Amino acid sequence: MSVAGPSQDANYSPAGVASLTPRERWWLLVLLAAVVAVRLATLGAYPLLDPTESRYAEIARKMLETGDWLVPQVDYGVPFWGKPPLSTWLSAAAMAVFGVNEFAARLPSFLLLAGCGVLVHRMAALRAGADVALWSLVLFATTGLVFISAGAVMTDPALMFGTTLSMAGYWLALNGGASSRPFWGFAFFAGVAIGLLAKGPVAVVLTLLSIGAWTLWTRRWRDAWTHLPWLAGTLLCLALTLPW
Repeated sequence: MSVAGPSQDANYSPAGVASLTPRERWWLLVLLAAVVAVRLATLGAYPLLDPTESRYAEIARKMLETGDWLVPQVDYGVPFWGKPPLSTWLSAAAMAVFGVNEFAARLPSFLLLAGCGVLVHRMAALRAGADVALWSLVLFATTGLVFISAGAVMTDPALMFGTTLSMAGYWLALNGGASSRPFWGFAFFAGVAIGLLAKGPVAVVLTLLSIGAWTLWTRRWRDAWTHLPWLAGTLLCLALTLPW
């Protein structure tokens, strides 16, 4: 994939970034593996900790028990409209596979933030090479809020994955090769849909504020108009969100 360099994306240069030695690379990989292993191994090691976790896990359990996958219920027969259902769907699906327990309730958050890590690594690798990508992934994985959120039953991991996918898709649609442009263009709209189903309109606000400011700063609005499938992508987003 060909990716825009500094001449296409203003004032960026990876110059001065020191290459990692094989030993440094090895220890970073060991640290990353340890953090991921500890987080995954402890997903079910402690009870649901606070009202947020307990509430969302119980809503997911009721969804699985009643078989009503359309309307989340905070109590039997009492709809829960406080948040869209994506996180509940994922926890309920995990419970269907792994049983009704803390591990299953928290697993979707772990997988969603792992997906964010993949996108962080991908973007950093394309922008500045493998060593910077490894550093970026390790920093992401060891950030306290990321580590905690990857083991918590809440809507934020799904929102974060949706906004991260949207922003990565947008940048890669503008700067990636022509062959991959349609994929990343639709990934942008799929990320918006995920964000909407995770936490509602705030996902659109967070995404558009960021990419809008970047587009104006870099004066790439023409590329944004011509490189993204606005009509087909909007229809995809609506198809994914409007049925619910």
